Amino acid sequence: MSNTRYIVNERNIYNINFELLYISKSIYGKDWHSTAHVHPFTEIFFITKGKGLMEIDDKVVSVKEGDLIIINPNCPHTEKSSFDNDEALEYIVFGINNLSLANRGITELKDEVINLTFYKILNFNHNKNEILYYLNRLMREVESKEENYELVCKSILTLFIIYISRNSKSTLLITDTSEKLNIECIKIKNYIDSHYSENITLDILSNLTYINKFHLVHLFTKQMGISPINYLINKRINESKNLLTTTNYSVRDISTIVGFSNPSYFSQMFKKVTGTSPKTFKLNNTSKLKVTI
Repeated sequence: MSNTRYIVNERNIYNINFELLYISKSIYGKDWHSTAHVHPFTEIFFITKGKGLMEIDDKVVSVKEGDLIIINPNCPHTEKSSFDNDEALEYIVFGINNLSLANRGITELKDEVINLTFYKILNFNHNKNEILYYLNRLMREVESKEENYELVCKSILTLFIIYISRNSKSTLLITDTSEKLNIECIKIKNYIDSHYSENITLDILSNLTYINKFHLVHLFTKQMGISPINYLINKRINESKNLLTTTNYSVRDISTIVGFSNPSYFSQMFKKVTGTSPKTFKLNNTSKLKVTI
């Protein structure tokens, strides 16, 4: 008699401590007027039918059947419209506490930019049934609320997260996002969003909030998942991507417009965040002025 034994490694990569907050099916029709909003938790959309637009982090993006949209905590977003007036945009949406998204292989750096994405769109149209299997099971458990349904939901959600992580180029990192944003963090974020093109330093942010700059960095990083300076750099890079694809400004001019005093440093940071140079990005995207499916 032969016997094959498989050893299960007890060491876990993540301390899985997330929780399902809600899940529902929604239809975005012509009579639905939504406004941009943020959540202190991650929200995930799965498009089950139709196609349309969403506004995420001040960008209008196209979505279609089979798309899984992962929106990190504190990222402004809203449904915009449906391309086809005769067909509403249908999706399943759910919120998860203690979950955020980062690119695969990223490690925490003190003084360099962290390529943390505020949202990610993955297409699972080729294995849509697999995604629907997990989400429909979650829906049934939440609706029936049978004994120990919370534990069942946690197990299904764990399998779902592992599945999408295995089948994408992203890693889901478990982080503590259950605390509400501190008012000082909101003030810093809003200031950077409005003044990103100016010379912003930790001393300026410290004077703005009356908080020691070292404590400020710790507080902001803990609640936003990224340091103030890295958030500023990502904001500038995102704005520069828009200018590169919609204007004829030179790379040097754009670097100045978004707040970089040195074009070389701008190019260096742009490549670190996006994986490509500003010139290459512009060449590949200049003609794409309209959203395409």
